[in-house]
Amino acid sequence: MVHYIAEDGVELFELIHTYLPPEDRQLVVRAYDFARQHHGDERRMSGELFITHPLTIAYYLAEYQLDAPALAAALLHDVAEDTVVSVEEIRELFGAEVALLVDGLTKFKVVTTGAAQQPLGPEAVRDATLRKLFWTMTGDVRVGVIKLFDRLHNMRTIDATSLESQRRKAEETLAVYAPLANRLGMWQLKNELEARSLRILDLRAYEAIVARQEQLKHQHQRLYARISPEIAARLTAAGIQPVDIFLSPENVHSIYRQSLQEGRQGSHFSLDDTPRLVVVLRDVSDCYLALGHIHQLWRPVPGKFDDYIANPRDNLYQSLHTTVVHSSGRRVKIRFRTVTMNILSEVGVLARWLRIGRPLWSEELAQRVDALFANIEQSMEVEPADQHSGVQAMMQDVFRDQIMVYTPAGDVKELPKGATPLDFAYAIHSEVGAQCRIALVNDVPTPLNEPLRDGDHVRIIKKGLAPQRIWLDEDLGFLTTNTARAKVRRWFRRMPAADAVAEGQHLLADELRMLGLCDLSPGQMAGWLDFNSPTELYHALGRAEVLPTTLATRVLTETWEQGPHRNVGTVVESEDGERFIIIDASQRTLRLCRKCRPRPNDELIGFSRNKRQVTVHRQGCTVLPMDPLAERSLKLRWGTDEQCEVRVVTVQVDGFDRSGLLYEIAELMRNERINMPAVHADTYEGTATVRLEMEVASPRQLVRVLHRIRALVNVSDVTCMSPQQPSPPPGRNGAL
Repeated sequence: MVHYIAEDGVELFELIHTYLPPEDRQLVVRAYDFARQHHGDERRMSGELFITHPLTIAYYLAEYQLDAPALAAALLHDVAEDTVVSVEEIRELFGAEVALLVDGLTKFKVVTTGAAQQPLGPEAVRDATLRKLFWTMTGDVRVGVIKLFDRLHNMRTIDATSLESQRRKAEETLAVYAPLANRLGMWQLKNELEARSLRILDLRAYEAIVARQEQLKHQHQRLYARISPEIAARLTAAGIQPVDIFLSPENVHSIYRQSLQEGRQGSHFSLDDTPRLVVVLRDVSDCYLALGHIHQLWRPVPGKFDDYIANPRDNLYQSLHTTVVHSSGRRVKIRFRTVTMNILSEVGVLARWLRIGRPLWSEELAQRVDALFANIEQSMEVEPADQHSGVQAMMQDVFRDQIMVYTPAGDVKELPKGATPLDFAYAIHSEVGAQCRIALVNDVPTPLNEPLRDGDHVRIIKKGLAPQRIWLDEDLGFLTTNTARAKVRRWFRRMPAADAVAEGQHLLADELRMLGLCDLSPGQMAGWLDFNSPTELYHALGRAEVLPTTLATRVLTETWEQGPHRNVGTVVESEDGERFIIIDASQRTLRLCRKCRPRPNDELIGFSRNKRQVTVHRQGCTVLPMDPLAERSLKLRWGTDEQCEVRVVTVQVDGFDRSGLLYEIAELMRNERINMPAVHADTYEGTATVRLEMEVASPRQLVRVLHRIRALVNVSDVTCMSPQQPSPPPGRNGAL
């Protein structure tokens, strides 16, 4: 693609002459003349006439054979935004279709609120503009396509703007426009937007990755020259004629993101040196046949096969993925796809207009795009008070990686990665979500806050009458989608005041019983949370304006010092006076190694000088003995201030006896990094009672753990026990 075209528009007119009929070409020419007239001698920061910007966008669209109204809207969208011309005037001159597209692309200049209509700040204006864009896009995908090409041209010519403006646009591009391009399947555009944004935000990293990619390119080319003929020969012998075989490089920003997740910075980036080959074939049956032949030729790597033909990705992507071990010993990633799939993998929804010999668009593709926009529309229903006019919420729900989950009837629900059975229930219907109490995932009872995986089959059992307020506590992980959280909030906000007070009183009593603090006065607790009376507190709890977990955390914070405590962390100071806390040192005196100077996030090992003193080293420190005696070495961990001292809490868990319950409780404790000095379990006539002694670091951690235990399958009650409380009645000890 070109960066811009000449202001006379000749290049655009020559291009549209190849596919548009005369009357449509006239519409484009009229739109150009109108835009040229009203932009006049206005110039961009780079010095070119401003008309070259909308002209270039229109040219990009024409390369993919978009229709005349889309091209006209691209030419006119800045006229409505930057001149005295209104959208209404454009409607009169160019028709309702063009005007609708232009209106969706036009930015707000100001957003006002309140009776006095006070103007809001730049962030609110941006969010309102994006919200308008996305709403319009749900009705007409061309709005999103035009906006993406608008952003592409701006990023290609961004060097003429200030550094501050460059960084702002690059950050916005990574947050909004690259994810949008990804969801629309426009991978070529997405990759370029990400790469150009990274070049602005972290030039050093960008250059390091590109340089490393260039090195790998030469290595992969040599391997490709050997492997490609072998693949072609094997398939041809089997009567399968490949259309093309080519190397597919890894995305620059994907490498950068992966490296950050691995804790790499600066010029140290982790590039997968496994070459990726794409084999393009004539039809779907050839893809599966070719896969079988290649698996016969070279050994497939277990767990490295994905069928995105039978289970298409949400962004129209289809392909068979496998990894094999070549006869040379090198691993090779291979993708099998048809010609149409290969085009779709690059252009996505642009295939709706693009014709290469024959139409690429199908009813199936149209339905999948409609489903995407249905998700966007649903996500945009998040109430403005929740998150920046719902825009951020929509981006979190729709633009993050998606998984495909199946209903008992075999229908597919697309959900953000990390979604839970409760998110799934709300995706089906608000009433299904509100009444959900039990979830069967692949026919196995599963906690409502357990993340789902791609391909899971989920059945919801409705037993409740209303949602639960603890679902809104993000720490507990019941709801990960903002759409579902907004539905739950809306349900409680509509509750009559009297009902809210009654339910709030019940909620408070339940939380205090779980904490073992039933003797506290409601008036005292109301004061702790800055309410004038217990009734106000009950009302806030009932309306979910204050969550039960928030109340419990505050109550525990006020009473935290009253229970038994134990020191588990050891304080040590570095030579420069910095204070650290280290766990698992058994209260021995610590000193930091002066050679390796360990710092937080380093892997630690302690070496006992004597019975009372331990030296703390980085893992692999050269000062350590080559083969330190096991009895003199300690595995140590970094801690925090809140981990220096723990409160010892005894918790009783009641429920139905089932295999694996004790294991699940122990796994939860492990994930929370909570030590359990003592565990006792009894079973009796199908019921189970487990007593745990836990070392808890903070009130919030205790509240979170109690509610997570309560969310486990077959757990009926969880209670903190005071030291005076008796042990459970005798029963038979048994495995859980």
